Amino acid sequence: MSCEDCSDAARKINNPKDLANAMCFLNERTEAKTLKYLGYGSWGEPFSQMINRKGWNDLICNYFACRTCGQVFNLYAETYHGSGGAIAAIDSIAGKLFIDEFVTSQIDED
Repeated sequence: MSCEDCSDAARKINNPKDLANAMCFLNERTEAKTLKYLGYGSWGEPFSQMINRKGWNDLICNYFACRTCGQVFNLYAETYHGSGGAIAAIDSIAGKLFIDEFVTSQIDED
C-alpha cells in the first residue's frame, strides 16, 4: 500500500548507527510533513524524547503514517541485547497506542 512518498521508509536496523539513521530519517520526514507521528506503543517512549537526547531505552516502539496514502509504519528496536529492529510497514497498530505531542518546526494542521 506504500506510495511514492513513503516507498523508501521501510528499512532494517542492525546496529546503533542504523537506529540513529532511522530516527533521523523519520524526524526529517515528519518535519517535511511527508509522515505524521501517531504515537508510541506500550513498551515504547515518546519519539520527541528519543530524538532529543543521546542513548535510548531498551525497547523502542513508535508509529508513523504516510500523509499521502495512509500506510502505517512501526519503528521498533530492542537495544539492550542488540537484536535490532526495523521501520516496518504494518497493516494495523497492535496493542495500545499512547498519543503524545511531537513538535516540529511547522504547525501540524491535522
